[in-house]
Amino acid sequence: MSTGRIIVVGAGGIGCRFALEARQAGHGVTLVDEHPQSVKAMSLDAPYFWGNGLPAALRNRVAVAQSVLGSNEPLMACAEAEVDVRTGTIAWGAFQNSANSLHIGEPKVGIVSDEGNEMIAYDHLVLATGSRDFVPSFRGWELPGVLGVLAGSKLLDAYQCFEGERVLVLGTTAEAIALARSANENGVEIAGLVEPSSSFQGSPADLDWIRDAGIEVFLDTVIEGANGTTVIASATLVASDGSGAHREVACDTICVAIGTLPNIELAAAMGCALQFSEHCGAWLPQTTERLETTRPNVYWLSRYNRGSDQIARLLGAIGGTPRIAAQTESEEPNARTPADYLRLWLAALLRTGGKDVMLCQCETVSRGELIDLAPPKYLGSGLRQAKSPIVAGAIDQDLVKRMTRVGMGHCQGKRCRDEAALLLSIAHGVDLARIKPASYRFPVRPIDLTLISAEDDTVDTRERWPHWLEPYVQQE
Repeated sequence: MSTGRIIVVGAGGIGCRFALEARQAGHGVTLVDEHPQSVKAMSLDAPYFWGNGLPAALRNRVAVAQSVLGSNEPLMACAEAEVDVRTGTIAWGAFQNSANSLHIGEPKVGIVSDEGNEMIAYDHLVLATGSRDFVPSFRGWELPGVLGVLAGSKLLDAYQCFEGERVLVLGTTAEAIALARSANENGVEIAGLVEPSSSFQGSPADLDWIRDAGIEVFLDTVIEGANGTTVIASATLVASDGSGAHREVACDTICVAIGTLPNIELAAAMGCALQFSEHCGAWLPQTTERLETTRPNVYWLSRYNRGSDQIARLLGAIGGTPRIAAQTESEEPNARTPADYLRLWLAALLRTGGKDVMLCQCETVSRGELIDLAPPKYLGSGLRQAKSPIVAGAIDQDLVKRMTRVGMGHCQGKRCRDEAALLLSIAHGVDLARIKPASYRFPVRPIDLTLISAEDDTVDTRERWPHWLEPYVQQE
């Protein structure tokens, strides 16, 4: 058990920059990152939507580690500056004393890797957990070859084992263009970009590059489904207004690049208060000017935060002066807010694909069954439909989860949670900010429980356990 340290969760650009600054300011810093991930961890689509059919090259752990670490120069700079770098390591929980946990002592973070489990005490915890993919349902989205934009970019640029040869990109966002550029540089053919509106979402420079590269943009179009049996052979595109015009596009990969959302699992599970951000259309931890959450000495460092000089503000709170020039960390401007664009896509997918598309793959629940709040099928057709969860124009997603089982699968709702909230908003006319997000629980990643279980009871547990039963023994 090490003490008196800053723990940074997430080795993206902003997480690495802060870790390096904090180390140069004289702090002891531990930097934790999930990558490189094992194939088993990736198959559960956390933190990205990797989808089915992961490349066989991922099983070469040594080559993958070299590629992933070699592609992250800021991470290597942290290691050279004597930051305690933990890669391939999951931060599965964070604990402080509270009403229900009185014996935690020093605040701690639980981390686990192939080498085992460890509880690390900290003085300051910085959550730089980045983004996760948003991948809505459509016919055939469970086929190998459907993946999110963050997963696709990671396979191309970090893991360097992208197997697709002809990729159809859904969306014309800045992230979609970045993936198309990377794919193009790696010799992957782009089958086209699909856009449900009549306007390209990227910048004029992005549009010029698309035209120069000879890539087709399908405007006023949405995907109806992926076609194939064991692999994707093509995609069916339809007019987004539901007029029925169809077009088949040959492809072996479909990359969904319509938006990403912040990773808030760890912050939410440890009890940080959340608030809805109209700017990014998602729930974020509440923070002070110095980025501290409602949990003491726990900070949220993210590109979703408004304003610049985040590292300077955070170092000011912890103690230190930045040496690297400040960089603005904010969302790229768009004609629409991220939530509006996701809603545009989802409304078009619902209009053209209908209610029978499978929304929750783990629990086999369709879009229609969620919208109609139908009880789980295994309970029998005679079960009475539950009372509506809409109270005073608001919806509790945890209640909907219990009613329909959407989000209760082994992926912990990572595939369907956000689409479910948007569908409820569209179908029932409830503002997205009025849909309370479903809760998160530790461990925030699907992991082998044997890795985090104690080999033996502690002395305290052995001494106290019999006393918990005394009142019941005396009653008998």
